[in-house]
Amino acid sequence: MNSDTRNLMEDAELSFKLLEFAIRTMCYSELNKIDAHLFGQELQVNLEEENVCFPAGLFQDQDEIIKVAQMNVGADFAATAISLDCMLEGRNNLPSNIAALGKLVAAVRNAFTHGVAAPSWFVKPHKEESIDLGFINGPVINLGALNGKEFIYSQLGGFAVWYRVKHEMLSYISST
Repeated sequence: MNSDTRNLMEDAELSFKLLEFAIRTMCYSELNKIDAHLFGQELQVNLEEENVCFPAGLFQDQDEIIKVAQMNVGADFAATAISLDCMLEGRNNLPSNIAALGKLVAAVRNAFTHGVAAPSWFVKPHKEESIDLGFINGPVINLGALNGKEFIYSQLGGFAVWYRVKHEMLSYISST
């Protein structure tokens, strides 16, 4: 395995760790386990190039913290789709199961490019097809029927299916 492939696999693994971190942050914020008073204080980050100061006031409301934490899950979910999509770039003659996952990943990535805060499915007519994820205990996903609709994780079968997508793709890439 070459270093580019290793780097792409590491990116995928790290993006899923980032997603897990975001999910954990969201859960803790929803459980009111983040001290909004402390979290919303002024924060100065001293950097070599120039310091950045984030003023007090933002993130002092629990509902605001929850909303942004939930949005962060979506942004990090998009990052997982980007990293998985990049692993397949330029690869030809993929096995049918990996090709199917590649189509799904590309569609998910595309959904998030059409709205990070409120992603929606945008499927071009020539890509409207059904993708059967039965081989990873997932649903049949009709991309044509999803076109134009709000993106909802359950449309994929939920986070557990998405983690199986990752596992299947990483297993394939590591074996090539």
